[in-house]
Amino acid sequence: MKSLAKSTLFIMLLLVMLTACSSGKDTTETSSAPSPSENEAATNTASENTETNEEPDKTQTFKGENFSFSYPSTWKDAELNVPQVVAAFVNPNPQGAFVDNLNVVIEESSATPEEAANVAVQGLTNGDGGPLIQNFKKLNYIDVPEKAAGILESEYTHGESNAQVILTQYFVPNGNALYTLSISYSKTAYDNGGKASVQNIMDSFETVKVSNQMEDSNANAGSNVEGLTEENLFAEIMAYVIPIEIEDAALDELTYNYFVKHYELFPALTPEAQKRAKAEVDPNITSRHLNKNLSPYLDQMIEVSGYVVDIVEEEIDEGITLAEIHIVDDNDNSIIGFYAHTTGDILQDDYVTMRGVPATFYSFENVGGGTTNSVLIGVSTIEKTE
Repeated sequence: MKSLAKSTLFIMLLLVMLTACSSGKDTTETSSAPSPSENEAATNTASENTETNEEPDKTQTFKGENFSFSYPSTWKDAELNVPQVVAAFVNPNPQGAFVDNLNVVIEESSATPEEAANVAVQGLTNGDGGPLIQNFKKLNYIDVPEKAAGILESEYTHGESNAQVILTQYFVPNGNALYTLSISYSKTAYDNGGKASVQNIMDSFETVKVSNQMEDSNANAGSNVEGLTEENLFAEIMAYVIPIEIEDAALDELTYNYFVKHYELFPALTPEAQKRAKAEVDPNITSRHLNKNLSPYLDQMIEVSGYVVDIVEEEIDEGITLAEIHIVDDNDNSIIGFYAHTTGDILQDDYVTMRGVPATFYSFENVGGGTTNSVLIGVSTIEKTE
């Protein structure tokens, strides 16, 4: 369950990267800045080329995994080596200094289009786009109910070319993922045929429906009384989450069976259940033991305390909230906990104590560019302790 803010920030940074890459292409083959008259001549020439040679109505189709769209046939591959960028194209014959471009990003996210748009607006308004995206302003947000999608229209000043740019972002949920199509045109090009091109690109964007795995699980449970039960609900949630969070990982049978046997402790909400959870804890097990060898502790209740680095809650089904809590404990070790209930007033930077059962190791890229190694646990209780 990835943080919406993190995913949207990646899209913002990608937009800056593509914009910088595009603006770096010198279409006049000179390093000197053009004069206003040269700019005007270049714009007129580009306009003439568009009207006579570029055949703006002619398109070609890009087909990716589970999606496709059509774009102007004269546009070229931006050749970005970024895994999340599944498609990126630039206009080699722009109308002026700014190079029109588009990109498609796919991120694991359960965010609605409007939620994604709001986070994008907040970040770019606050300067997350860096020096290349200045004076950002939201123009409009439009729901597209027939495709369960949304369109965000914005305007900004490009920091290098000083051109006014119209940014259109098309958010399309599909299964457990959010597809974001971002199209940037200089305002001159946008007003001179680009708006119609943007609409054509969005209209052509199609996805092959990918089912949500949790929805499938719940659907199966509705038709099979031996599917999800009160006893195995948390075990099945963890068995679902782990392969989503960690490629090629799975919940160990020992841990699964512990969750089923002690189902009333996940979560432990009553005073009696919380007392039982505390009694299950082996106080001799620390994160240092887990990092050395996790295998002996896959069916042992442990207790860890530390500061909350990140916390996200999401309603994964009616009446079922799943919280993901990342803490750094007193041994400076990282622990990720999944808790099947709301965490109340616990927030980032709070000091908490979690009790739960280790499930697997978890590695992820940190903000410093390195890798953080964590232990992932299923949480029985969580409480603010400072």
